[in-house]
Amino acid sequence: MEFRIATAADTKAVENLWDYCFENKEDPFFQYYFNKAYEPEHTMVGYDGTLLASMVHLRQYTLNVRGALVPVSYMVGVATDPVARRGGIGGQLLTASLEELKKRGQGITILMPSKAAFYQQYGWELYAHQWVQTLSLEDLRPLTDKTLHFGLLQSEDEWTKLAPVYEKYTAGLSGYAVRGEKEWRRLLGSFFAEGVRVAYVQTEDGRIEGYAVYRLGAEEIPVTEFVYTSRRGQKGLLNYLYNHRSQGSSIRWNEGMQDESYIFHPNGKTGHTTMPYMMSRIVDVATAMASVPVHIDAHWQNQPGVVDGKYTFTMGVKDSLATWNEGTYEVTIHADGHVEAVKTADEVKADVQVVSEVGALSLILMGRMTASELLFEGKVCGEKAVIAMLNRVYPKQKTYINEWW
Repeated sequence: MEFRIATAADTKAVENLWDYCFENKEDPFFQYYFNKAYEPEHTMVGYDGTLLASMVHLRQYTLNVRGALVPVSYMVGVATDPVARRGGIGGQLLTASLEELKKRGQGITILMPSKAAFYQQYGWELYAHQWVQTLSLEDLRPLTDKTLHFGLLQSEDEWTKLAPVYEKYTAGLSGYAVRGEKEWRRLLGSFFAEGVRVAYVQTEDGRIEGYAVYRLGAEEIPVTEFVYTSRRGQKGLLNYLYNHRSQGSSIRWNEGMQDESYIFHPNGKTGHTTMPYMMSRIVDVATAMASVPVHIDAHWQNQPGVVDGKYTFTMGVKDSLATWNEGTYEVTIHADGHVEAVKTADEVKADVQVVSEVGALSLILMGRMTASELLFEGKVCGEKAVIAMLNRVYPKQKTYINEWW
């Protein structure tokens, strides 16, 4: 197998493999993606002779992780030709991709799994779930608010109407995608190409309090992005969707796990499920730890082990796929919130103070779980004092992301 970054000469083969594994060439998203969004320079291909046996598209994003802007590659379109399946090519493709991302200086990568177990064996772990709420349209009525006015987005140029709502909704969360004009136009372009609608609700003076991305044409109306700045905004959107009773019988919407409005639903026994959404993985331990700041509180200087504003400990990392991560590190936490992780051995020394699986370490950095929670799961072990310090400087966060590709 030969793994490399694609060139323009590979485009036809890449399109054919996408057509076989995902949307066909006549599909509106296929047309949009390969005409407007496909980037061969961000696509890893694997050839077995002249056969394109596997590929993964490395979509470029910036995530907000604990308040820091972190460049990542979002792995989408992971595909293997049927004649090459069940031969270990998937793991080889992922390794080659991680090697490429390490060369690019990225410390973290993300992906949305079709089956989490496949990626968990390679060091990815789920850092974000979503609520999936499903209700009949008739049952929406008690949850609606009629005080807001409706609007429908007409073009990509109106992205500025949505951006402030998204920014307010994601404020204080961790792991979400930062969206500038380029990202908004790309997103809205794909919506309009597929016939997806974007509705918003606003006050009389034009202040937008929420928007919903939805599709008509089936009995169940799917809402793939549901964002609001107030509970009134959420209820206003539900009121807008309630008005579609002649075009569907039920609604299914996705939203962040941080939302707890389900507590007040009149029938809380049905319609609420969680959806495994996004996985993260560390590409390079030192780069990842340096890119995510720690929380330094007012009592930091007085904590046991803190000397001259620094806290240093040894950590072992287990990583069977990206073998450059496997080993022992000296980790120093500084008073200004930055972290240095210096590799001191290629194996995990017996006297390290804490040991972490590489997937568990990504969950700590993203804020999905604390060191103590991962200790309970058997994915972290170590000295009680170091675990307590990790809990302190990497407190749990509310995680969220809603990028589909």
